[in-house]
Amino acid sequence: MYQNTTSSAYDAIFCFSPYAVISAMPLAPALLKGICDEAGLNTTTLDLNLEFQIAYKDKRFANEITNFMMYGSELSDTAKTFYNDWLKNKAQQLLDVNATWIGLSLLTYQSIKFSTDLCYYIKLIDPKQKIIVGGQGACNWENTGKTYKHDLTYGDTILKTGLADAMVVNESETIIVDLIKNNKQGKHDLQRQLTEDELNDLAVPQYADYKIQSYQTLTDIYGVPSDSTTATITGSKGCVRKCTFCDVYSFEPIFKYKSGDKIADEIISIYEQHGIKDFFFSDSLINGSMKSFRQMNEVLAKRLPKTIKYSGEYIAKPKHQTTKEDYHMMSEAGCKRLQIGIESGSESVRTHMRKKFTNDDIHDMAINLYDNNIEQSWNIMIGYPTETEQDFMDTLDLVTNYSYMKFPLLSINPTSTLVILPGTPLYDELKDELEISWMDTNALSPGVHYQFWQTGINTENNLKIRLNRWKQLIKLCEQHGYITNKRSKAKTDLANKTLEHYNSLYDQPNS
Repeated sequence: MYQNTTSSAYDAIFCFSPYAVISAMPLAPALLKGICDEAGLNTTTLDLNLEFQIAYKDKRFANEITNFMMYGSELSDTAKTFYNDWLKNKAQQLLDVNATWIGLSLLTYQSIKFSTDLCYYIKLIDPKQKIIVGGQGACNWENTGKTYKHDLTYGDTILKTGLADAMVVNESETIIVDLIKNNKQGKHDLQRQLTEDELNDLAVPQYADYKIQSYQTLTDIYGVPSDSTTATITGSKGCVRKCTFCDVYSFEPIFKYKSGDKIADEIISIYEQHGIKDFFFSDSLINGSMKSFRQMNEVLAKRLPKTIKYSGEYIAKPKHQTTKEDYHMMSEAGCKRLQIGIESGSESVRTHMRKKFTNDDIHDMAINLYDNNIEQSWNIMIGYPTETEQDFMDTLDLVTNYSYMKFPLLSINPTSTLVILPGTPLYDELKDELEISWMDTNALSPGVHYQFWQTGINTENNLKIRLNRWKQLIKLCEQHGYITNKRSKAKTDLANKTLEHYNSLYDQPNS
């Protein structure tokens, strides 16, 4: 049994848990390190997501483990042995770091299985090791009032079982120092968002302990591989929209943003410290405040003209709200690629979603981004509750109408069929009006079963129809070169696998 007989070398080690696509260096550990170091604590960071994926990416069972992490599918004996051995060894390595606290950041529910198993192995070796968990992947049940297991939330489950000693619900930036300095245990919830003053006062994320070079050949943002390391920063929290399918409002109900000067200063500081030239915004959207967005672009264009590149989620707006000068300044400042939630080619569907932009607005934005050599990646989902066959055809027409814009200046991501999650207006406000109910999914992994919904107001829009429409959209996007054959195959395989499970519930033949 592990015995820690010396004083700790670190106050905390902050780790980012799998599973997530390796899109950029994760923000949470770097930001928490910056905050804690500024307060006089000694901390370090580790990207477990990167390390784990490097460890299994060349194994013959790599896809098996990825599907296990993402969808909760079963592992073969060989893959299961590898998974458990890796966790045991990593648990010991984390203990050897000799930190008072081991912190795990969970991005989504796909981080739950790995993080829980890692906590188990850490506590198995040293029951006295303090562990703290946080991140939206851990907090979903606290935010929605839903239970994880045995009528408990996920946080209550791991605290009651002793797998973790503390949990931070949502905002951790202003309470993490007090928690670590005073060894506070249990559940901690600020019960409010950070104010704009607090957001602007946050320390610069510290990436010094990251294996920066390791990201250069693995980074994949919006399906476009990068040849350089990308750092993550945050310019805002919350969103200016309350789209019916999005759960951001459940934990960040008010849009708060940093000043453009503050954001630009953070980017420049990281560039000067590490020579990093690529940046990814973690924001729900980067242009929620046009005042701040313009200010950031003006500062970057002036102080680092055509030096850095940035990517982020961007919201399509009524065309009069963004000028041609705005698009030009974005290009001068280094805007490289934008992910845009178009979601549907049907204006009636987007109106019900509360997206608040027309096809004419899409066209104006698309042309201006294209003319300024800014890559745009459109997310499109299938199967919104009101979606009819004509709405779906409108989506296919939208994809085809812009096929003259070639990859990578335009890429279109057929994301998935709609998943209706607790914390979204569809679930919390509209499910009775839309007569939404869920099928018995035979205990799929957490989160996945929310795809298995049906609506009484549009019975043709069942999961079987949604999955077949999704496959049709995937095929069209591949034909136009918007996604690679590999991504097309992976998405089609997932659609077929989900269809098999759907058919098994109703003893229907595959189709």
